[in-house]
This record gives sequence, structure tokens and C-alpha cells, in this order.
Amino acid sequence: SSKWNCLQKFILLEAEDHFCNKRYERAKESYDDAIMFSRQHKFINDEAIACELAGYFLLEVGETASSIDYIIQAHEKYHKWGAIGKASVMFQYFQSISTVKLPVGIEPPVSRELA
Repeated sequence: SSKWNCLQKFILLEAEDHFCNKRYERAKESYDDAIMFSRQHKFINDEAIACELAGYFLLEVGETASSIDYIIQAHEKYHKWGAIGKASVMFQYFQSISTVKLPVGIEPPVSRELA
């Protein structure tokens, strides 16, 4: 097993540990590292999860505007990965925390059965 298969997950776990222990700056760095590493090695599923968790973290620490950016990224990555149901959940979550209009091109996912 290559370290590339697991490193982004380990970094994400570190981010969650930092968050739980109120080391917020280190948590933010670790979330971003997990996202970057996942993107770099084309682990779109892990990138989606890391974006989602980073969004929740930022919302919890009061950075709502930044949180929304990560939630939108999570929505896009879940949709691209084919996790349509999860993408829909992220879209609904975005709507529940935001009063801003969605950026152009961000729309609720359509089920493959309906497409």
C-alpha cells in the first residue's frame, strides 16, 4: 500500500484532532493540506470529504463566508465524483446557512434517473 493512498486521510484526521483540541490555526492548515494533497493525487472523494469538514469547521469558528466557499467546493466534488445524493445534501446545507444567491453554475444536482 502506497502512502499516497492514506496520507490525505491521516492529514484530515490531524485536522479534526486540532479542531477538537481548539488548535484552530493548525486545524485550518491541516484541512487545506488534506484538500491540496487529495486534489494533487486525484482522490476526488477524499477532497470532497475534506472540503465538507473544513466547511463545518469554519462555520463553527465563526468564519461563515469562508465556510460557504468550502461547502460549495464539497458540493461540486461530490457531484463530480457521482455522489449525487450527498451533493444534494450539501446543496441543501448551503441554502440553510447562506442568505446569498448561489454563484452561476452551482445548481442542485439532478438525479441520473431524471437526467
